[in-house]
Amino acid sequence: MGFLNPQNIIYGLSLALLVLIYLRSRSRPTIEVSSLMLFDEAPAPVASVRQVRLDPLFWLEMATLAALTLAIAGLYVMRPPSPGHGRSHALVFDLGAGMSAHDGSGTRLDQARHDALEIIDQAPIGDEFSVIAYALEAQVRHPQTANRADLRKALDDLVPMAVPARTAALRAALIRAHGASEIDLFADRPPAPAILADAASTARVNFHQVGSGDSNLAIVSLDPGIPGSTRGRTVIRNFSARPHPAELAIDLGDAEEFHQTMMLAPREQILASFGPLKTGGLLHARILTADAIDADNSRYAYAPSDVAARVLVLSPDAAVRDDIARVLLAVNSNFQIETADPSKYVPQSNAAAANAKPLELAVMHDCYLPAVKAASTLLIYPPDATKSSPYAAGVGISVSGTIANADIRNDSMGQSPATESLTLGATRIVAIPEWMDLIATAAGPGHPSIPIAAIGRATSGPVGVLAFDVRDHLLLAPDHLDALVLTVDLMKQLTAPRDIFIVATGSDVSVPANGTARVTQPDASVRTIAADKWGRVRIRPLQAGRYTVESGGVTTQVLANYYDAAESDIAAKPQAKVSAPVGKAAALANAQTARQVQPLVFILIALALIALMVESAMLINHAGRWRMRHV
Repeated sequence: MGFLNPQNIIYGLSLALLVLIYLRSRSRPTIEVSSLMLFDEAPAPVASVRQVRLDPLFWLEMATLAALTLAIAGLYVMRPPSPGHGRSHALVFDLGAGMSAHDGSGTRLDQARHDALEIIDQAPIGDEFSVIAYALEAQVRHPQTANRADLRKALDDLVPMAVPARTAALRAALIRAHGASEIDLFADRPPAPAILADAASTARVNFHQVGSGDSNLAIVSLDPGIPGSTRGRTVIRNFSARPHPAELAIDLGDAEEFHQTMMLAPREQILASFGPLKTGGLLHARILTADAIDADNSRYAYAPSDVAARVLVLSPDAAVRDDIARVLLAVNSNFQIETADPSKYVPQSNAAAANAKPLELAVMHDCYLPAVKAASTLLIYPPDATKSSPYAAGVGISVSGTIANADIRNDSMGQSPATESLTLGATRIVAIPEWMDLIATAAGPGHPSIPIAAIGRATSGPVGVLAFDVRDHLLLAPDHLDALVLTVDLMKQLTAPRDIFIVATGSDVSVPANGTARVTQPDASVRTIAADKWGRVRIRPLQAGRYTVESGGVTTQVLANYYDAAESDIAAKPQAKVSAPVGKAAALANAQTARQVQPLVFILIALALIALMVESAMLINHAGRWRMRHV
């Protein structure tokens, strides 16, 4: 036996309250006096009570409160299924990238689907199944049903995603399977025993491991270099326990830039160089050798254009202007950078400036000049409201104060890698408008979550924000590389072509749109999405490859890259052993002995009602005997 919600045992305090009421009533005994002495005072008798005598009414009330408390707490028993009543099952599937690995004639998900269909076919008529899947999050693909046709369709609709399977998503999937008498988990690697132990407290858990191969290659990274100046680099890794050939091809637009076959030793990672590229453009690296996972065999990058673009850097600090200029030249050596003190910069004062080509990017540190017109803007440590507050009429960003320091805690929404704890200096408390996408947050004194990096598209063009100060050579300090990574990522996104987005799979992407957008996915499927009030559509690429967004006669490409060291290593196994039964044979052996939860709510409520009825009968009996004196 057990409780579905043990916290509700707190209602058992009503039993203690009942005892106190009875003890209180016994401390004031009733004295019968003659009717001729109505107005005389008589002292109450002093008695020493050595034993509390409780009448049957007390025990009936105690039984009623106890039954109701246990019913609220969810008292249940584990029992075999009743004859003629089907058991409930939950089929839980891992849809991470590892399940797309080719194993024999099909994928690992195909094998899991086949095993699940066998379990369904061998189950007695009347047994019900639910289908639950997880990767980035858990989803119920089909609720409990005994309809075999619906279950087969739900299994056929399962498709692996080019994202890693998160442990939190697995826990959520097992929670959604709560209530089933038996849970069948299908994955390509055993989960932690503690996760299965939590689910096994209320149901029988059968783990089915699928897949056995380890032959997989992956493109770890792709760097185009600087066209006409530095060579590009790509990193390839062999996750197999044996040597594996890798045929690598790299294309710049429609032209092939590199094509070579190399042999990788077991578990080896190599660096391949190419170029320098002659021009900028879209770079695409591909592994042409057949291996287990296709999603990590392709990677996109954008080589900066060799056309000189004007960039303006404004800051009241000369050292900051120099540091930002160095970072910009590292992003694109062809930038023509102009630096100035914002208090002395007047765009209209230079007659030649009117005939010059427009600004590609304006970087403003601790200042904001609305008169500066650029294709994109990066605000670093924007001034607070006490200095100037033109943001409401401009880009819609407001600053409410400054804190002395902050710790970066999360940048999972950006393109930069996950950062560890990093203490920044002075940081603005910035309010990010709805049209901007948050990249990183920080925690400071009295502020558990402060936006410190964001990007979005305003009416005037793309706008990026960095809330922390970069004085004292913060961007060049080796102990603050994560701040440099955030800055470089924003600069690359702000200067990238407007019709190309290169993102990681699983991340949210905002694409400018007019009204509705037609989205074509890598598998050639098409769907229509309505734009929000900010004139954008949000998509979340879950497959690696090219997404095409068409809206208002404009075509935008979203190129999704996938790589995850843990998921691409399909031979990886956790060290801990799994305590749950593994394999099909264990699932069939448990079919006869499986037990299911049987709540006792109705039985307990019935007992409480019976006790109340008996108590009512006793009170009626007393009332008849004493002529209603004690009622």
